Amino acid sequence: MVQTVEQRAAAISVVATALLTTAEIAVGIFSGAVSVVANGVQSALDLVAALTAWFAVSQASKPPDRSHRYGHGKFESLLGAVQALLIWVTAGFIAADAIQKLLKGTTVDYPLAAMAMMGVSVIVDIGVARYLFSVARKFESLALEADAWHLQADALAALSIFAGLGVLSLTGWHFIDPLLAIFVAILIVKAGFDILREAVTHLLDTALPEEEEALIDQVLNSHSHKFINAHRLRTRQAGKHRYIDLHLVVRDDMTVEEAHQLCDEIERDIRKALPNSDVTIHVESASSFKEQGEEDSFEQPKVPSGKGKP
Repeated sequence: MVQTVEQRAAAISVVATALLTTAEIAVGIFSGAVSVVANGVQSALDLVAALTAWFAVSQASKPPDRSHRYGHGKFESLLGAVQALLIWVTAGFIAADAIQKLLKGTTVDYPLAAMAMMGVSVIVDIGVARYLFSVARKFESLALEADAWHLQADALAALSIFAGLGVLSLTGWHFIDPLLAIFVAILIVKAGFDILREAVTHLLDTALPEEEEALIDQVLNSHSHKFINAHRLRTRQAGKHRYIDLHLVVRDDMTVEEAHQLCDEIERDIRKALPNSDVTIHVESASSFKEQGEEDSFEQPKVPSGKGKP
């Protein structure tokens, strides 16, 4: 089976995270460093996220079918929301265990071994995260972006644990270790909120960002001498696919062929400005537009009026 670039990136994340998870938990138990074990648990969460991302991009890459006429792009958003919920559950377990160790006391038998493991974790997490970010931005993959944020947060946590274990080895302050585990849990919770917010935005068909709708305005402005008015602009996003529709008012004497050609030109330029866009334009004559008046019951995004004469 031929893999897409997104699927290959997700597979690399799965393998790297699985190896890190096993190593971190093993070294954490051996050294007695609860913060390393906590980071290993976070890596296990990253493994779930990586598997989820792989499944999401595999499903989202499927073409539209009879039951999913708009494609499968929302798989990424849906599973992104699931990732956020898993994050919070895991953060709760980490925080509870750390608080218990903080109250009862704990020791780290081999801090240097734990530090070495955290150093390796930082290098691997940053390397894989940078790769995932580059692929996610190129192909606009929410699932891969969420996976990359998981790994970047893990790298930051591992770096803080590395520094904390260094302080512990020099000072003997064993309470540093569970405090760092609590810090890791806080990072996980924040990452969960960020991922959930973006996933819900896509699931609720929120309009495209203002800067992207501004690009649509620019395209319409470049063709405004050929039409009279543009209105009822609606935009949304599902996965990496954007859906854009609007009404275009043209002169009464414009032929169907001329109107069709104009729409083709506008659609082409919008897709050039915003890749992976599905653009639908409804054409209205000037006379019918004047007769129907303003029929919208909600505030529409501002789109330019053309300079063409009715």
